[in-house]
Amino acid sequence: MTAPAPAAWSAQRRAGVATNVAIQLACLLAVLIGLNWISSRRYARWDLTAQAEYSLGDKTRQLLGRIGEGEAKYQVVVFYAPDEYGAWEAALRKTKDILEEYRTNSHGRIEYEVLSLYTGGREAVMDAVKRHKIRTEQFSPNDVLFKKGDTERIVNLSEFFQQDWSSAPQGQPPKLTAFNGEQIITSTLQALSQEKPIVIGFTAGHEESSPAKAGGEGYSIFARQILEKREGYEIRQIQIGGPEGVPKGVDLVLVAGPLRDFTESDVRNLKLYLNAGGRALFLLDAYPDRDGRKLVILNAFLAEWGIIAGHDLVIADADSALAVEIPGEGGTSLRTKDPTMFRPAKYENRHLITSKFDSDKEIHFVGACSVLIDPKQAPEGIKTTVLVYTNADTFATPLFPQVKTFVAGKCMDGPFGLAAAAEGKIKGNAGPETRIVVIGDSTALCDGIWGMKVARPDLVLNSIRWLANQEYIIGVDPKTPEDRSLVLTDSEDGYVFRVAVFFLPLIAIAFGGTMWLTRRSQ
Repeated sequence: MTAPAPAAWSAQRRAGVATNVAIQLACLLAVLIGLNWISSRRYARWDLTAQAEYSLGDKTRQLLGRIGEGEAKYQVVVFYAPDEYGAWEAALRKTKDILEEYRTNSHGRIEYEVLSLYTGGREAVMDAVKRHKIRTEQFSPNDVLFKKGDTERIVNLSEFFQQDWSSAPQGQPPKLTAFNGEQIITSTLQALSQEKPIVIGFTAGHEESSPAKAGGEGYSIFARQILEKREGYEIRQIQIGGPEGVPKGVDLVLVAGPLRDFTESDVRNLKLYLNAGGRALFLLDAYPDRDGRKLVILNAFLAEWGIIAGHDLVIADADSALAVEIPGEGGTSLRTKDPTMFRPAKYENRHLITSKFDSDKEIHFVGACSVLIDPKQAPEGIKTTVLVYTNADTFATPLFPQVKTFVAGKCMDGPFGLAAAAEGKIKGNAGPETRIVVIGDSTALCDGIWGMKVARPDLVLNSIRWLANQEYIIGVDPKTPEDRSLVLTDSEDGYVFRVAVFFLPLIAIAFGGTMWLTRRSQ
């Protein structure tokens, strides 16, 4: 019996099937387009790293949530220049990843671009300047430009990360030990979003380090490049001893390393300012006592707030002291440790200024004096806190005469404080709370020391942010990349090679041969 021949498809039936297939394809295409449209506006990535290295903190998300639709877009341009060791590659990858998170969480209100100066050269830079309408005329390699409207800020990529060259094999890139790009990006975006900049008044008239002076003991690099260009503060030099006292409009008074004592009128006006809820940062050190001059009036004023600045010089032990280059004969240099340049041993993590610091933080003190607290001397309502400590093997020597080793009865034995804060409302003050920070080192941020690459401004910057009520920036955690690399010995490496190249392929061949023989026997 033969099977019946299949009925021939009519032209109408074929047209119906074709139409049905076309409709299905059109529906599938519409679904794909719709999913793509939704994903472009509801884009999300999942950070599965143990320390959430690629996720933005809550403080940053709060800032991004305040960026309105009507605002001008924020633009970030990275002028990247690779080096021969690849030391910048890891930092650039993390910077691109974190900028992508900013773009995503701001719903496109923040845009970024990475330009390689190695491949694009001057033409790429000029094209970017034209496209983004950049007003800055000069760029250094690895500058990161932030722009909103006509306002621009520049930060160098070197400030985003810390590296360890000591453990890097010769010719290999160093290990990335910390990445604080989120904190820098967030603070820079905050500076761009401010309608009115916060005004910092650098005092003058007491031989302080000047924000306008470049080189040596000047503060131009820190004041102009960090505070103004990056953080968005307005810098002024002020006199506080006149009839007007602290000028109106100054949000924060900064005293940077005075060499000559304050006058009674200076202290009186400063006290009126602080009693009304003012903010002040004092950067002191051991060197005002040279030539027999002491800051008697200023230190007595600080003692009234419960902060005791010592007339001494801190001497560190060998483990804390920093190595410096000393010129030798014939153009050679000797590397030796300077006990007056050192890293602190401990930070007070219960205070917001130092809450994110640990003993590995790259903060250094140079020619510092001790800073202690005496809560009994502070006015009612004022709380004092030591922020930074030395270790037990450090001591403080009087300046006249100095001693190189600890002498009982003459020297103060460690541990003791290097920085302190006072905060609170004085009784009867209905305004904002008073805030004071005293750090026993002004030298580390001078241009001459800054050029030696031994100082980072984190402690001073966090103090300024806390004094200026910018706690949300301090709350951004720096990222510490976790090294998950697997290092094998020669025997382990040989074992892996034998298993991967010989053993596993042999198992596959044996299994295939067994299956072939089994099927053939059937």
